Amino acid sequence: MKRRTFLATTGSLATLAVAGCLDGDETADDSTTDPDTGSPTDSPTDTPTDSPTDTPTERPTDTPTDTPSRPLRNASFESGLEGWTVGKDLPEDPNNSGEPVDSDVRTTTELSADGETALAIEIDGSADDGTVWVQQEVDLTDVEALSVAGYSDQESFNEILQVATYAGPIPEDGLAEADFDRSNQLADHEGWKTYEYPVEHDGEGLIAVGLNIVWETTAVGVLDDVRLE
Repeated sequence: MKRRTFLATTGSLATLAVAGCLDGDETADDSTTDPDTGSPTDSPTDTPTDSPTDTPTERPTDTPTDTPSRPLRNASFESGLEGWTVGKDLPEDPNNSGEPVDSDVRTTTELSADGETALAIEIDGSADDGTVWVQQEVDLTDVEALSVAGYSDQESFNEILQVATYAGPIPEDGLAEADFDRSNQLADHEGWKTYEYPVEHDGEGLIAVGLNIVWETTAVGVLDDVRLE
């Protein structure tokens, strides 16, 4: 199959000012004269007292957090396809020489497993093959599993669409159909179902979720709620 993969890409600073002031004390001459002797009397002297000093306080330090350098973004497609890149590996259209079969990637609010929006993928299966997905570079450190929810109107033994997932290193030449786990068919249930896949790569990597068609018809599948656990 001729591979066609399209890739595209997808601070607040607070300043704390501390101001302080220092007050000065004035001293007055309170000496007087004894009226009987005419001798001056000693004026009482104030016993100096130590002015309290502020005890310096240490500024709290922020506790470092283990935040992934590339966290998963827009996992439920509530912001459309923001953060995701569309990829395709499609065969030639048997009815249009030199051109790939038709496909479409969009979001929908008609169905959702989490939030109000989900991912809809449509593929022309006239060539009995073709994979379409969305992908995102993420930090897979300490990640053990990738999961995605898939929707089916009804359970069917006819395998038309397969769930296609990938989680691993970033391929130098991009993803292709052969890189995906396609072990689950989308119509193996009715309603929503969560599919889970083990992740063995550690560090910066790539995840992708999509569909592969294996039937000579045009089909639409809906995915949602991508998670890394």
